[in-house]
Amino acid sequence: MSAPNLRNFDAWINLQPPGPFELIVVGEVETKSSADIPVLTPDDDGGFGKTLRLVLTIKNTGGIGTQAFQYHEARYEQRAQQGEFAKVDILWLGVVIATLPVREVH
Repeated sequence: MSAPNLRNFDAWINLQPPGPFELIVVGEVETKSSADIPVLTPDDDGGFGKTLRLVLTIKNTGGIGTQAFQYHEARYEQRAQQGEFAKVDILWLGVVIATLPVREVH
């Protein structure tokens, strides 16, 4: 199965007071049905150094949905500290399909 199309992905650490600070990864994933939603979860290996690895999967909500290709938002959040991450790798079936630089927002 080929990787889905991605668009408008961004990653940043929100350092605005009062905290707690969070890493936020958000973007859009093309799915084959309106009943399908993209899900980002941490890779079992977690990552290495300042790289976080997130696994992209497509889950069916159980509805009928339309069979038209559409983009749906994928979002991941976790607590983070300033300088903790430099990039996020998005994986599909074990292969990196996108690498996002991590910005810090003050």
